[in-house]
Amino acid sequence: MLIKRIVCEVDATNAEAFAKAQSQWGALSHVNGFIKQAGGWRETADGLFTAEIISVWENRAAYDHFMENEHDSIYEENERQAVILSIEVKLYEEGEQLIHNLLHNSDIRYEPDWTVLKA
Repeated sequence: MLIKRIVCEVDATNAEAFAKAQSQWGALSHVNGFIKQAGGWRETADGLFTAEIISVWENRAAYDHFMENEHDSIYEENERQAVILSIEVKLYEEGEQLIHNLLHNSDIRYEPDWTVLKA
C-alpha cells in the first residue's frame, strides 16, 4: 500500500473555501487503485489553519498513474490552489498500523465531507 500525506497551511479567511474545495474530491472514488481519503483541520497558534489529508492507494503504480493522468483535472476544477499558503506532500509505503495512526490522529478535527471511499 501507498499512503499520501498532504499538509496545507491556510489562513483563516480562506479556510471555508479550502474546505469546500476539499469536499469536491469525490471523483477519486472511481480511480483505479484508490482506496480511501480522509482529512481535517488542526488550528495553529499563529492563527493559520493546518489541513491534513491522508489518501491510501493500492500501490505506487496506481498512484503514479493517477498523478500522471487524472490528478490535475480534479485539482484545477476545485480551485483549492488559490487558497493554499503552503503545501507539503509525503509518500509512505507502509502497512496498516501507519494508516490507522494517520487516519485516527486525535489532534485533527476530521471533516466528514472530506472523506472519499472507493466506489
